[in-house]
Amino acid sequence: MKIRGLWLIVPWALFVLAALGWVFYWNYVANEVERRVHGWAFEQNADGATVEIDRIVRHGFPVLMRLELQGVRYAAARGGWRVETDRADVNVDVLNPQHVIVEAKAPIAVSRANGSTTNISADALIASMRSDNGRLAVAGIEADNLVLDDPAEEGVLHATKVVANVRPDPRASGEYQLAFDAQTLTLPRPVRSFEAFGLNVARLRAAIVIQDAALLAQSSPGDPLGPWREGGGRLRFDAIELNWGPLETTGTGEGGLDTQRRLDGRLVLPIDRPAPVLTAISNGPNVDDNARRALGLLAASYVVSGDDITLDIGAHDGVLRIEGLSVRTLPAVY
Repeated sequence: MKIRGLWLIVPWALFVLAALGWVFYWNYVANEVERRVHGWAFEQNADGATVEIDRIVRHGFPVLMRLELQGVRYAAARGGWRVETDRADVNVDVLNPQHVIVEAKAPIAVSRANGSTTNISADALIASMRSDNGRLAVAGIEADNLVLDDPAEEGVLHATKVVANVRPDPRASGEYQLAFDAQTLTLPRPVRSFEAFGLNVARLRAAIVIQDAALLAQSSPGDPLGPWREGGGRLRFDAIELNWGPLETTGTGEGGLDTQRRLDGRLVLPIDRPAPVLTAISNGPNVDDNARRALGLLAASYVVSGDDITLDIGAHDGVLRIEGLSVRTLPAVY
């Protein structure tokens, strides 16, 4: 009788022990994640940045783990920009705590040194990161119905879907691969020299290699990209797909910024029907008369021949050139 009763007790005892073990493990992981959040904030503050989190609330026990960060504010040590939001949730894979997902639960305000502000909102805005032995393995951002609004500027930028992923490039030390995909973009205002292309971009996809990416973690007052630019940092476009107005192409290129922070680089874009593209560019209000006439004649020649073209767009010494023709001067990017 005692043996029979023991067999009834043992399973329940094991269940209780397993439950207590899970409670201990869940709280251990939660404590560890909170410790990492506070440790990151401490390191940032020690380096001159300002990180403030009003409150951290735990959710999800026993199956999930979600840390609700309330009143998040971050001011960079250099570059003069700051980010703040009322709430962000940190979701942790309980069985793999190195995999972290951050979800914005309120609009995000990004303020810059010149006083301008960009407000970011979305139906869903999620960032994820997975590390391997303390080093970044992969990170990504995904947004649905993303809106970027600068109250001081005309219009807002809207995209129905944006996905971006970054990871170390296994082919070269110090370089990172960036995959970007934006669908159904609405631009806030016309792009100078391409006004006739319109405001609607059906799709923009790119496979980019960021060279000297480690320098992006550095910045100087008023020049957040200064160390990267001065260190020879460039972007290499292994592929870029663009469907915008008359332009449908998949090309390659490379680019960066010159010493005056102007665009410097080249895009090579194969185009099956070049005449509508050249005509649209020539009709831009900021194209000078000589370039307008030359582009118009070039477009007419392709209407007659029906040939395709590999369009060469270059930016050098502060001048935008299309097929070697000077179109306009380029201002500093920031």
